[in-house]
Amino acid sequence: MKDYDLLIIGGGPGGYVAAIKGSQLGLSVGLVERDKVGGACLHRGCIPTKALIQSTHLYELCKRSKEYGVVTEGVSADFSGFHKRKNLVVNRLFGGIEHLLKKNKVDLLKGTGQTTSSEKVLVREGDKIKEEISARNIVIATGSAPLVFKGLPYDKKSVLTSDDILELEDIPSSLLIIGGGAIGVEFAYVYNALGSRVTVIEMMDEILPTNDKEVGSALRKCLTKKGVNFLTQTELNFIEIKSDVVETTVKRNDGNTETLQSEKVLLAMGRTPETKDSGLEALNLEFNGRFINVDENMQTSQPCIYAIGDVSGPPLLAHLASAQGMLVAHNIAGKDFPPINDNTIPSVTYTNPQVACVGMSQEAAELEGYDVKIGRFPLIANSKTQIMGEGEEGFIKVITDASSGEILGVHLIGHEVGELIGGMSLAMNLEATNLEVSANIFPHPTLSEVFAEAFHTIDGKAIHI
Repeated sequence: MKDYDLLIIGGGPGGYVAAIKGSQLGLSVGLVERDKVGGACLHRGCIPTKALIQSTHLYELCKRSKEYGVVTEGVSADFSGFHKRKNLVVNRLFGGIEHLLKKNKVDLLKGTGQTTSSEKVLVREGDKIKEEISARNIVIATGSAPLVFKGLPYDKKSVLTSDDILELEDIPSSLLIIGGGAIGVEFAYVYNALGSRVTVIEMMDEILPTNDKEVGSALRKCLTKKGVNFLTQTELNFIEIKSDVVETTVKRNDGNTETLQSEKVLLAMGRTPETKDSGLEALNLEFNGRFINVDENMQTSQPCIYAIGDVSGPPLLAHLASAQGMLVAHNIAGKDFPPINDNTIPSVTYTNPQVACVGMSQEAAELEGYDVKIGRFPLIANSKTQIMGEGEEGFIKVITDASSGEILGVHLIGHEVGELIGGMSLAMNLEATNLEVSANIFPHPTLSEVFAEAFHTIDGKAIHI
């Protein structure tokens, strides 16, 4: 029987990072993966979606090329080419992860990991048991899958999840998206730009409901201007698939119902933990709703059993799963590692314009009882934004504590602002104040200058507005 210091079930961005780091720290490591390493993020989520978004953005830019003095004729979108490039990017990164696991001497065990006790795991292939493994520490990193509510006519052809739509070969004439979170609005951006008639249904009063409302509202206005139709405060009643159309009945907050017709429907109502066939019932773990309950070290209610990534609860973000994997590997190896600060976990929505945020929204900060001071700076006043010719409708919004100058939250909407938000996450982790950021020297001309400008506005002393 193989025996490991650390055995990880699930090779997504949490699992494979924990495996590599654990091996680097001197642990013997096994990684059980039933499909392909890289997980949903690499094969059915983050990476393929963003590859499609990049092609979509280039297509949009080519159609506007005359504004930059570049003449192009007959620009069209080759959707099969989009998929070809998407698959090339995914396969290249997949090969890279396999190489890194081999380089770092991680044993990759193909099959489904099924726990039988706190120290034993079966590796199964269908009904067949391939081998039994012993481990002193087990990490559950099995990820999540698109949520599909019972009773919905989910056929993977007319009614799709984010997994299915990534393989859609043709651009639908119309697309109805149920859910106005990050996944829903990203696909709304892509298919609207490619010519679909897109409608987004969101039950809350604004899209991106976990973000700052001002930013969510700004994105909705931008995408509406591009042609996306949004129905907020609207709930799904039922879906009926007919021979040539899908009919979706929705209910407005005033109680009225409406039936909408579309060629395709995308279910983007969230994700659910992947725990099927994992044998977790043998461990008698504590759960928080659908998610495994963990402490600040990602340890479950059972000693030497850890859970990281989407199975441990929101926010369901690949980079958070990787950070949790790093934390667990260090703890098991007996090495110091900084704790995860929940208030400095950044997130990005990859529409064009992008939305990026870290920390609390204004609503959350006020609910917590902070006396907040708000700073705002429009991106149209930033020279690099003018040079790029994109994101002029965007802005940065910073939220600080009035008495201490502590940075409570930073929110941006604009072109490629996702590349900026990591800097604010670092600043908040280092407990920088609004004065320290405003006094920092940022290179010119860059988008990063908006940080200094926004924090200057806290005291009404911005330079360029």
